[in-house]
Formats: sequence, structure tokens, C-alpha cells
Amino acid sequence: MTTYFNSKVAIIATSLALSTPFAAAFSAQALEMKEIGNFKIGEGEGYAEMLRYHAETNSLMVTASKTGTIERLSIQTVSNISKMDAFDLSGGDVTAVAVHGSMVAASIKADAADADGMVKLFDVSGAEIASFATGPLPDNVAFSPDGRYILTANEGEPSDDYGIDPDGSFTLIDLKSGPANAVVTEISLADFTAPIGGRTVKPDASFSADAEPEYVAFDASGKTAYVTLQENNSIAVIDIEQAKVATIVGLGVKNVSRSSHDMSNKDNGINMKRWPVLMMYQPDAIATYDVNGATYLVTANEGDAKDYDGFSEETRVAKLTLDKTMFPHADTLQKPENLGRLKTTTTMGDTDGDGDHDLIYAYGGRSFSIWSSDGTLVFDSGNAFENIIANRSPDVFNANGGKSEFDDRSDDKGPEPEALALGEIDGRTYAFIGMERNNAIFAYDITLPSDPHMVGYMMPSEMHNSPEGLEFIAAKDSPTGKPLLAVAYEMTGTVALYEVHQ
Repeated sequence: MTTYFNSKVAIIATSLALSTPFAAAFSAQALEMKEIGNFKIGEGEGYAEMLRYHAETNSLMVTASKTGTIERLSIQTVSNISKMDAFDLSGGDVTAVAVHGSMVAASIKADAADADGMVKLFDVSGAEIASFATGPLPDNVAFSPDGRYILTANEGEPSDDYGIDPDGSFTLIDLKSGPANAVVTEISLADFTAPIGGRTVKPDASFSADAEPEYVAFDASGKTAYVTLQENNSIAVIDIEQAKVATIVGLGVKNVSRSSHDMSNKDNGINMKRWPVLMMYQPDAIATYDVNGATYLVTANEGDAKDYDGFSEETRVAKLTLDKTMFPHADTLQKPENLGRLKTTTTMGDTDGDGDHDLIYAYGGRSFSIWSSDGTLVFDSGNAFENIIANRSPDVFNANGGKSEFDDRSDDKGPEPEALALGEIDGRTYAFIGMERNNAIFAYDITLPSDPHMVGYMMPSEMHNSPEGLEFIAAKDSPTGKPLLAVAYEMTGTVALYEVHQ
């Protein structure tokens, strides 16, 4: 067997924390996800993105950036979902929605890269209660468990020419004295640098400008929030009572030479192999849950790069100059059918500053992970998603949508786990993870954080494509009296309801 790199040297050379992935596929399916209803909001992308459930009215609030509305769907009769009056955002480019009690919050971005965004607050009938300015590009919004606070993750993406690059930030809205007297605080990253296990992507950029906060999750107490900084491979920990960033946690990388993945879209098939690659987790969605008083974080490790006209870190392994000591068979390794097609970064990997790459990095973990509240890795699903899809749905393995796109994403981020929802059924906690590219949805029993088990797998019908938002509906809140999973499919403008059977 050809040795593609000096594994001992590679492991020693990296300064980031490496973790051994836990990969296991369980044949027993304890949960079945059966589609019992669906609704098409619009034709194509931008009509169904993020969604949240309002239990008292049995309605789903669905963001539609195409029309600048929050679409409202009644699921009172799950087999006949109906459209209600939409929430008017005056054409605003809505990014996310959050629901608490009788309040609905929508985050809306402005057109200019450095312009403030806003949060609009409605009652459940669609009447606007208040609006609040946020930092540039509020990409996600969440209520604290008691409804006192609203927190946004302000992504602050640069303009395409990179002439403007606003700081990533957070906006905290305190509703203690009511919406009319809310206290709005902008929370900055200005005092922080990239943590160990994280990164600043653009050379010479400040961490605050480089950071792009992505997704928000409060802990059960509401005193702490966790926000993914996807491109930076980090999580920001927000002290809510102090209205400041407490710390930034770097997530490190995992060594794929200890696992196996398909990393070429030019290898004529499914070829799961070990490669000399370090994968950044780079989570998108994040959720929290408590076990015996301890908070655990669950992340969907999608991956993302900075790729703009004015600056792009992206390249392919074939275009790197690889260190001859680290990679003694670089010519073979860099062939398209091996690792040559893999998208990687120019900004990391030259550990000794001599101009060649001693390490190869990939975007995204192709997995989901569970972390302790201090960022210690407790569990990672490793290559389970790719393995299971290869065995159960091989026609859409690492596909970009339908069967005609088979293997198209192997050179990029694989199935791209993006959407995430947690739910409790009969005292056990489950994670539902949606694959953005080939549409698979996995269910894991995560009751014991160190020992999750895959208990369900579902591939949606062909009318649905690209699960962007997931929402678990507990049996006590469900119109059927049974647990449901609601899914918004971004590319088809559809929403589907799945009954979750044990």
C-alpha cells in the first residue's frame, strides 16, 4: 500500500487539538420518520428556509427571503396543511425566526455589507410590536428560555470585493421592562484574538472583522449563550447577565488518517479511504441540552470557507506545493482520483514558513459532535454519515441534490450536515441532523452524551431538496398527540411534517 505522508511527523507538527472520531453505524432503527403532510410555499429557492413552531395556534413560522415575509402554515390538520396570512416584513431579507409565548422575532439583513440589520418583533397574529437595530447581517436569532432576552448572531460578511468588512458581533435585547422599554446592547469581539484550535482566516485581519457569527443557542438557565463562528472553527460563549463575550473556544481538528472518507469527485464511485487530512469541524447549527445539571453542546459540522472576489482562501490540493518529507508520494496523492480535487485552504498548513504545505486541511467535519460546555469534545460521529448513505442510499452518495449529481460533493464537504434539532421522547433525548446536499436526515439517541446511537434514517421524497431548518414538536404540543419533525427544504420551497414513531 502506498504511503502518502509521514503520519508521525504530521501528528506532531500540528498545533491544533486532534480528536479521534467515534464512527459507528447501528443497524437497529428505534425511530421511524414517516411523512404525514407537506406544503409548497413557492417554486424554488428562497421560499422555505428556517422555521419555528407556535404550539398554541398549531402553526409553523417559516422564513421566506424571496418574498421578504414570514410565511405562516397551519398544521392543525396535518394531512391538509394550509397557508395563513403572512407576516409582512416590508420586503426585508429575513434570515431567521424565533418564537416564545405570544412573541415572534425575525432577523432581517440590510443590502449594504456594513449597514445595520434589525430584529422585528410581532405578536402571533402578525401585528408588529417593536423593531430593534442590530449589527450588520443578523444571521440567526433566538429567545432565552424565559423569553426575557433576544440574541442575534451578526455575521458581518464582507462586500464581495472585500473593500468593506464589518466586525462580527452580537445584539442582546433585554425585554424585562417590555418591548417599548427594551435595553439593546451591542456585544463586540474587539478584545479577542483567534483561540488555540480556531483561526483568523484572512491574513492581517483582526479577529473581530474576520469572525462571522452564525447560529445561536441558549443554555437551559438562559444565563449563557453559545454562538458558532463557522469559518473560524470556534464557538463564542456569551455571558448574558454581563452582556459580553466570556470566551472564545477553538474546536481544533480531527485527523482523517484515522478514519476514512471519499474526497474525490473524479474517482468513479464510492471510495472511502484514509487520507492525510486534518478536518476543521466548522459547525453551522448548534443546540444545547442538560444531563444531570451539566450543559452539552451539539453541533452540525457543515464547514465553510471565505471565498470572495477580493479574497479567497480556497484552492485544491493539486495546486499546493507539498513538503517532500511530509508527503513522500505527493505526485500520486495529488492525482484527481486521489486527493487532488479536495478543496483546501492556502492560509494554513505551512508550519515551518518555508513556502510549502506540511499539513492539509479540509472544510467541515462531515459529522455531528457533542461537546462539554468548555469545548471539550465528548463525541463525534466520524464518517458514519457517509458510510450509512453509501450503504442505504448509494445513488445519492455525496450528491448535490438528485441522483444525477452522484459523488459531486466528495471533493468539497461531503453530505454537509447543516440543520439540527433536539427533542425528548419518553425521557430520552434525540438529535435530528439534516444533510444539506443529499437530503438525508439522521436521528441519534444522545441521552448519554459519550455514547450516542444512530436510531433513525430517512431520505425524503423527490419533491423535497436541501433541508435547511428542522424543528422538533413534542407530543404534548403536537396537533396529533405524537412527536413530529418539521423540515423546511430550501431548494424546493417546501415544508414537510414527519411523524416520529418509536
